[in-house]
Amino acid sequence: MSSPIYLLYASCLPVMGMTRSILCDLERQSYLQIPNDLYRILTDHRGKSVAEIKAFYGNRYDATIEDYFARLSNAEFVFATDHPELFPVLDSSWDEPFELTNAIIDIDNKSTFELESIFYQLSSLHCKFIQIRFFKSAQIEEMGSIIDFLNSMRSNSIGLELLVGYNELSTEADYLLLFKKYKRLNSLIVYGMPGGKVIKRIEHSRYLVFTPVDLSSEHHCGHISKELFSINIKTFTEALNFNSCLNGKISIDKRGEIKNCPSMTSSFGNIKDTKLSQVLLHPGYKKNWKITKDQVHTCKSCEFRYICTDCRAYVQHPDGDGLSKPLKCGYDPQIGEWTDWSINPLNQAAYRHYFGEISLQ
Repeated sequence: MSSPIYLLYASCLPVMGMTRSILCDLERQSYLQIPNDLYRILTDHRGKSVAEIKAFYGNRYDATIEDYFARLSNAEFVFATDHPELFPVLDSSWDEPFELTNAIIDIDNKSTFELESIFYQLSSLHCKFIQIRFFKSAQIEEMGSIIDFLNSMRSNSIGLELLVGYNELSTEADYLLLFKKYKRLNSLIVYGMPGGKVIKRIEHSRYLVFTPVDLSSEHHCGHISKELFSINIKTFTEALNFNSCLNGKISIDKRGEIKNCPSMTSSFGNIKDTKLSQVLLHPGYKKNWKITKDQVHTCKSCEFRYICTDCRAYVQHPDGDGLSKPLKCGYDPQIGEWTDWSINPLNQAAYRHYFGEISLQ
């Protein structure tokens, strides 16, 4: 019997880090940690038989190699074939029919811009997803009227996420009624809610989230954690080619300034006198869209770089070249461990640069 040839399923992609690697299963939306030696076997020796791989290593690691493939086969990451040439690797390109894919709009008690005008502009640009962050408590009626307007104008935006402060007059039943009434509402996050974090799955990818965390400021952006990993073909290939946070994004902060992200300092005009279509033509606006994790210091040696988000607003070295790791990331790929990012002296100094002596909590 000939020695088998094992191939990874096309949707199972290996990513090498400094101390270890991962296998990303883009269909099951999960990952498996593997040693870097196995990464090299799967990539450097793709299409070779097990016997050929053993011979390459001088038959010193036969049992280990057999064990590797047995485990991967049982977990359905690899399959055996006599014709590896019939199974090409996954196309890693990324494309969208329209350049603008998502938008953030921040609102507080002092905001004076008109949402209706912004919605018409976003719709004309075929922006599909909108996040509205209320840095205040918001009445159920206010949220409902916003969605009613999007429906009445037949907006091209098909996904809406609302982030609102806790209001003791609004009940869980009130929020659930919004989901029932408006299919356009993808998720609703209620922050500052007494008690622990609660996530309620409505259906498919629609969620109602209650969290005690105070999210009443753009300063809370940029947190990096395993809980925020996104593992699917669309986000993985986007991260290979573009910035996993800023690509295709446009933002209007609470004062109406148009930015890559509300947390960033650079403004490209105010929504009261500047069209979003004009901003997209600005030669510097899309510069940050192209910063991938393969360019970012530390991140480029991290095995999670294609399933993790990014933050260019708050970085570890604010006065550097703009390519330092996100400030609020506690993962160190050199040792493969997560720690509290806020206890790092470098991060504490950077935090003071951005926020003064505000508490890191």
